[in-house]
Amino acid sequence: MRVKHSKYKNTGILFELLTRQLTSDTIAGNNPKALDFLKKHFNKKTELLKEYKIYHTLATQKYKKDAQATMLIEELIKTHEKLNKSQLRREKFNLIKEIKKTYNVNDFFKAKITDYKIMASVFNLLENKKATALSIVNSKVTLLEHITEKPTSTKKDALIENFSKQDKDTRLLTYKVLLEKFNDKYKGLEENQQTLLKEYVNSVTNSPALKSYINQEIKEVKKILTGYSKKVKDKAVAIKLTETKGMIKPLCKKSSVNDDNVINLLNYYELVNELKTIHG
Repeated sequence: MRVKHSKYKNTGILFELLTRQLTSDTIAGNNPKALDFLKKHFNKKTELLKEYKIYHTLATQKYKKDAQATMLIEELIKTHEKLNKSQLRREKFNLIKEIKKTYNVNDFFKAKITDYKIMASVFNLLENKKATALSIVNSKVTLLEHITEKPTSTKKDALIENFSKQDKDTRLLTYKVLLEKFNDKYKGLEENQQTLLKEYVNSVTNSPALKSYINQEIKEVKKILTGYSKKVKDKAVAIKLTETKGMIKPLCKKSSVNDDNVINLLNYYELVNELKTIHG
């Protein structure tokens, strides 16, 4: 059973989306306003931070025994009950208000969420006043199974582990170095190819804006191929261009952008760039 809830009110999701936005802003070289929001609304004086810690614990803590997991869930529910609810509602309202003023709210909240089912289950237990008895039971079962689930791999990537232990300034510097290496590695690509890759890397949320950008570029590529299919003198080449144009399809509304979509568009760019070089 899927738990229905609002992402706007889910503190765990709000925190994850802000950290993603911070990464995106940093890579793009934009002013990382998400960092200001995190410092302002998730500090030791706020109820939001206390609530986020509960979400985070339920999402990440692991136990081998059901009894331990059950005890953890019960204790964290009690801890949540002790939070200042009026202050929490006010802090959450102010945070969402600032997010709406700063970002395209549709793009911001349409991102796919890691462990969405877990976050929704935590929300259902802690905050959903309209939750039915059955949905409460289902949420507890979901969390119990998650907490006692055996990890798929016991080996943790040493590089990632070391990175996560670095302070904020060091991580920010790392992002900048990665961006510089990205620019250096792909400097041999044409401008349209570099722009596509940067759009893909920067859009860590896989937002509708990225899909819209790719579909617009696909439309432009098909238009260019149509022009060259009429312009080239070699009939065999003209036929191949027409066939290629027919194979290029825009992304549908329900699909998400993946690596294959980007690679395909890069290849179409390569064809267009080659045609421009040969035929002008």
